[in-house]
Amino acid sequence: MKTQITFLSIIVFSFLMTFSTLAQDGWKTPKQKVEFKSDDGKEAKMEVDQGYMFADLELDGRKFHLFFHRDMQKINKARIIDSKTDLLVARGKGSYFWGNARFEFVDGEIFKVKRKYNPNGYDIIGPYGPLFSVKNHAISTITPLNEKDFIAQAFYVFERIKVTQSNPSDLVIIYNDYHPISSND
Repeated sequence: MKTQITFLSIIVFSFLMTFSTLAQDGWKTPKQKVEFKSDDGKEAKMEVDQGYMFADLELDGRKFHLFFHRDMQKINKARIIDSKTDLLVARGKGSYFWGNARFEFVDGEIFKVKRKYNPNGYDIIGPYGPLFSVKNHAISTITPLNEKDFIAQAFYVFERIKVTQSNPSDLVIIYNDYHPISSND
């Protein structure tokens, strides 16, 4: 009886220590880091979730959250949100197939994009010229002209990482969109 109480107290103590440690540090998901560097020394950092569900972009002290709504990889499901205010910065609209793919920013600017395929990759053409390029199955360097150009380019980098990588074996993603239909409901 005494050994059971001792064993139970050790388990309770270990749970309390674990939860107190988590409460102090907070929950953090492990992420993969991508660094962007310009010729003039500016840096931006993007952290991609290990499940490739979202990416956090830090640029000039601002943080953006990049993801596809409901994890559907279509341009019209693309979302860019300011992490501090949780306000929508830009969203994708249209379709590459119909030729009306675009990012619509909150300030009213419409950023039309076009996907042009080549044998071993593709180019994304923005309103100011090439925005993103994949050549020989690798991302090519393209210099963005302004902040919106860079944010859209970072979204395509996230999309390319999401397409080319697979989830690690220790990560399990459960989709809960299954709604059983039976005669008992």
